Amino acid sequence: FYGCSDLSSITIPDSVTDIGDAAFYGCSGLSSITIPDSVTSIGDYAFKGCSALTSVTIPDSVTSIGDEAFKLCFALTSIIVDENNSNYSSDTNGVLFNKNRTTLIQYPAGSNKTTYTIPDSVTSIDWNAFYNCYALTSVSIPDSVTSIGGYAFYGCDKLTDVYYSGTQE
Repeated sequence: FYGCSDLSSITIPDSVTDIGDAAFYGCSGLSSITIPDSVTSIGDYAFKGCSALTSVTIPDSVTSIGDEAFKLCFALTSIIVDENNSNYSSDTNGVLFNKNRTTLIQYPAGSNKTTYTIPDSVTSIDWNAFYNCYALTSVSIPDSVTSIGGYAFYGCDKLTDVYYSGTQE
């Protein structure tokens, strides 16, 4: 489906176990996708550039999510992970984490929230985690964070205040 701009919605069949690398890359019209419990893997760049995609629900069966799977999804307001998933979790803001919430994987770029406080459990912020989060103006980073990946805040043009360990930078 790579680059299929006319595709607006898809329900992946129950027989599918893997969403391959770049499977829906550039499907700019894709606004809705249903991922069944049969899927265990979401590949690198799987939904990259799906600029109309508004929300994604990750079933409990998914054990791996590739790099930049949701990068350039400008309308994405939430990534919801089934609470029984053993590898991933999400918070009430629709932010994607590893299960124990030590790694913040992806903040939804289409969120209209202007401020976000990263949970104290987080020690690492992934590459591109906040990439092009246009509405974000303020982020609080706890002192538990010891690693911030490259381009983590790239394109956050309105981001003016970063608070680290209670200080403003």
